[in-house]
Amino acid sequence: MDDLYRAILDRSSIRRYDPQPLDAASMGSVQQIIDGVEPLAPENDFRVFHRPGMLIDREFIRSMGAYGYIVSPPHALAPFTVGERFPLVDLGYRVEQIAIGLTRLGIGTCYIGTLGREAANRGRLDLPEDSRCAALLVFGYPASSLGGRTLNAFIRSVPKGDARLPEDQVFFVGTFDRPSDAPEDLKPLITAARFAPSAINTQPWLFLWHDPRLHVFVKRRNSKYGRGAGQDYRFYDGGICMANLWLARKAMNVEGRWLLPDQEAYPVPDHPPSVQPLAALDLL
Repeated sequence: MDDLYRAILDRSSIRRYDPQPLDAASMGSVQQIIDGVEPLAPENDFRVFHRPGMLIDREFIRSMGAYGYIVSPPHALAPFTVGERFPLVDLGYRVEQIAIGLTRLGIGTCYIGTLGREAANRGRLDLPEDSRCAALLVFGYPASSLGGRTLNAFIRSVPKGDARLPEDQVFFVGTFDRPSDAPEDLKPLITAARFAPSAINTQPWLFLWHDPRLHVFVKRRNSKYGRGAGQDYRFYDGGICMANLWLARKAMNVEGRWLLPDQEAYPVPDHPPSVQPLAALDLL
């Protein structure tokens, strides 16, 4: 199996970290991954805030709503975007590429959602007032202590496929009348998409196949996200899912292109009012 595709399936949220910061060579590799990210909406201004060697203490973690949830990560990225074109979808799409790239290097990652705390996050990290930052990405080498290894091993031991909505609940052919199994040649793509992380494991995505075009939709309302700003996670999580699709396509050596709903070349197919289109992936 291609190592890129394996990284998509193997990536899991690391809770305990070795507190030692990464060395200069490793941080150089991290920067190369950030620099190599492919945009979904190139006109958006995407930047990543990071101070090399920045230690993320308990107060910082607690301020982001994750106290007791993540232990001693030595680094954090605060990726943000400034722009009007599907900003949260584009942001999730770019950040997941970073997460998968770090996984390929053996570096652990975990998302810390910040929607609902964006104003505080902007102030704490001195981000632009008009920026969107849906999540921090903490990273470092997984803990080597017995307790750390036990916790991380337990998380990895949970069969991720069993925690995901089955393919025949999220995949449709032609119309949204009835879900079905994906064709064999699409299964690796749909599997990669299903393994995408999402806030509170909400998994808001649905896929509609119109050969050779795969449409990505999200549910408009998801109770797990709660009320208010949390509902916007559907866009960010949808972008993460799209990144997994794009990377899986690359691993399979399949040509493709994204079409977004504001493009004339993308006629949005009929769909129920409970879902909304994010994009379509043309497989060429």
